[in-house]
Amino acid sequence: MGLDGFVFSDETSDLSDDEYRSACRTLNAIERLIEDRTRETLSNPEEACFFLPDEGWHPESQPSFELDGSTRNAQTSYNLLALKDRDVIKKMRLYCHAFTGYQLATLEFAVKRPWVSKKLPDNWDDTLRRLAGPPDQSVFDYVRVSNALPEPLRITPPRRFGEIGWLWDGKIINSDTESYLERLCLMQENGVLDWLTKRQHDNGTINIVEIGGGYGGLAYFLSLIFGENLQYSIIDIPESLAFSAIYLSILLPQAGHKICSQATPVSGQSTPVFTYVSNTLCSLWVHEAPTADLVINTLSLSEMSDRQIEQYCKHISKIIDKTGIFFEQNHQYDHQGPGGIPPAHFKNLQKCKSDILGDNYPQRRGQANLWVNPTYEG
Repeated sequence: MGLDGFVFSDETSDLSDDEYRSACRTLNAIERLIEDRTRETLSNPEEACFFLPDEGWHPESQPSFELDGSTRNAQTSYNLLALKDRDVIKKMRLYCHAFTGYQLATLEFAVKRPWVSKKLPDNWDDTLRRLAGPPDQSVFDYVRVSNALPEPLRITPPRRFGEIGWLWDGKIINSDTESYLERLCLMQENGVLDWLTKRQHDNGTINIVEIGGGYGGLAYFLSLIFGENLQYSIIDIPESLAFSAIYLSILLPQAGHKICSQATPVSGQSTPVFTYVSNTLCSLWVHEAPTADLVINTLSLSEMSDRQIEQYCKHISKIIDKTGIFFEQNHQYDHQGPGGIPPAHFKNLQKCKSDILGDNYPQRRGQANLWVNPTYEG
């Protein structure tokens, strides 16, 4: 048991012809959502202030330092994926640093590197062989935390989409793996996972909604934990849905996947399925969607304007109704974030603590909280 080496992207980037065509269909659907958003922005400018990207997701934001002064951001990553280049799709994880803050392609936090704005060379693994030294701290943190958790929670990413990392007892570990393990640890220690398991046993299925699903990592891990009797919806800007919809639909083709659009019914699902909802359709969708057992947001409310946070919290309040829980983990910067809104929308069920992670866990990724409606009956 212990370190088994390093897994490189050429070892984890198989993509069949059918999977490539599926990814292209997803990107075509996302293109239509963006076109719909453009029309909606012109016809409904008041609503547009909610669903247009803001802060770090705004098309003009500059989260990276570029020597040539160019503007590169999450939109840059989407534009690269939208080219439908098979090599980019099959190594998509190397282009996901907008979601996690960690640049997997260089094994470094994204703020320390220029944005990956062009297709990486075919021989990028040669560069990684020069960059990949001894395991970094995330590997040791992962081992410590995972050893304290039940076996089903000792997650490892699939060997797909160019995932790379140190191999420890057969598991690929990198900073992103450790980040997702932290969230599962917080949910486990604060009773969320046991509570969901009981509701799944009592009701036959559970319904989870994630606001801002990133590239789909957390959704994937939760689907492994809860199996087939799970409904999972991701609400996000279309550019981000491109990543999560490709990732999840190819990894979990048997689950059923639906991208909501103006041309398809906006309604709750009666069978377990992954549903991808553009935030332009959020106001319509929440009126039809079934009550969620759990709503999740990690690290993106703090990237929004106060007005956007207010609107999302209104939607979340309706989605969880009287029995659901809202789990969020966010840093708070120049606004109060979700913690400033509970008098109108939520009450704090509890601040999440962790004996496993230690008292200093909020310093890196923020304080996690469980929120409920004032009429909570759970």
